[in-house]
Amino acid sequence: MKKLLDKLKQKLYANKRLVLFLCGISLVGLIFGSLFITIISNSDKDLIQTYIAAFINNIQNNQLNYVESMKNTLISNFSFIIVIWLLGISIIGIPIIVFMYFTKSFMIGFSVASFLLKFKFKGLLYAIIYIFPHHLINLILFTLLMVYSMKFSYYLGTSILKRKTIYFKNLMNPYLGVLIIVIIGIIATCSYEVFIVPYLLKYIISV
Repeated sequence: MKKLLDKLKQKLYANKRLVLFLCGISLVGLIFGSLFITIISNSDKDLIQTYIAAFINNIQNNQLNYVESMKNTLISNFSFIIVIWLLGISIIGIPIIVFMYFTKSFMIGFSVASFLLKFKFKGLLYAIIYIFPHHLINLILFTLLMVYSMKFSYYLGTSILKRKTIYFKNLMNPYLGVLIIVIIGIIATCSYEVFIVPYLLKYIISV
């Protein structure tokens, strides 16, 4: 495992420009998501506040369905991961991958802004608990997968244009390895989000 992690670190360092580009996309997504709530209609704002109030109320009254929440969270994240991974083995995947990555960051920024809308400055603490550290870890895992997917897609495209021989076996082994690592990491972060975060929020709210 240590050797594999070292290889992943080397891969990220070797592609630091791509990593910086993705970090920039993520930052833009966070900013846009935070600002988006200021331009939606008042009825949509009321709907968001109602949803958050119901979520907090369910936490306080121990009415969360943890099994259902875990299932929905896993399905959402696994769908994202599999689509990104599959797009990596296509020659047109890069722009779609970048857009999907942007939307993930956008939703995190929107979530933070939603808590601030409902609870004002106190909502910042709730938002931090709601997104940290699991969503940050998710972004790191997605970035890792994105680097491999975009490099894979770029390699396929250039190889086809230049009519080079493509050795899929040599490419697929590390690509599958990254997918497995990301899936394991996502299972861990989803478990934290579903089973730990509600207790932390409940404690902070009671205090």
